[in-house]
Amino acid sequence: MRFRHLLVAADESAEGRAAIRTALDLSGRSRAQVTVLMVIEGNRDEADSRAQLETLRSLVRAAAGKERAPLANLAVAFGIPGIEIVRFAEQNEVDLIIGGRKHRSDLQRLLVGDTAASVARRSSVPCLFVLGGDHRLKHVLVALNGSERGLTVLSKALDFTRASGARVHAVSVETVYPGEAGVKSPMTERSERLARVVDETRRSPEFSGVEWEGGEPDHAGQPLVICRGGDTVESIVAQVKRSGADVLVVGYHRGGPAEAVEGGSIARRLVHVAPCAVMTVPL
Repeated sequence: MRFRHLLVAADESAEGRAAIRTALDLSGRSRAQVTVLMVIEGNRDEADSRAQLETLRSLVRAAAGKERAPLANLAVAFGIPGIEIVRFAEQNEVDLIIGGRKHRSDLQRLLVGDTAASVARRSSVPCLFVLGGDHRLKHVLVALNGSERGLTVLSKALDFTRASGARVHAVSVETVYPGEAGVKSPMTERSERLARVVDETRRSPEFSGVEWEGGEPDHAGQPLVICRGGDTVESIVAQVKRSGADVLVVGYHRGGPAEAVEGGSIARRLVHVAPCAVMTVPL
């Protein structure tokens, strides 16, 4: 799949500015159309619309820099950000939503909510959430659970990798049952099958030109790293840090109650704790 239309959910925060820069960089590589959207909570007001459009124009100019023209459409919507961002994406044939991701405490999530999680659980297209600051998205790590449904995450991750010009490798976590801790054992049937699928995908003409790499030297340069035991989220985060990944790609189940993080899915937890940008692929 080729990215044709990128939607940036922007504000004046460091994370919002980083989202604009990321979209402009991706657009430069993929030649995708960029729309920068700001959502105002409350009722529609024409004066607010004009003021926010001017704010967006300034943000895009600053993100683009002096050396290039800020090629982006600007839009303003009114309502709840987590709803209006997704609504705009559905109505305008958006392929990827890009937004900022703020680190929040449990209390902050409870009191003010979390727009990233709200968008991810509603969106029917992939979402990329970036942290504040300048980041080069040059190394993608895709987390796979081995299920048939979860393998769609791999193809979407490779689409993004190709569009961004990044390198990629994959990780999966095997459960270790009581009595197996510390015991070196061969890969399970699930992991062997997953390794075959990753290798076949790597060799497929459909994804020619994608640059693969091994996760780290002690895994013999294999494109799939299998981690055994421990908490799944902690294992994936550890692999992000070991490999220096800039983007973590995860499958994300749509729907479910808002802000159910600690008791919720692995993907929801990763969106909050990963030390890099996170791309969610709807399942």
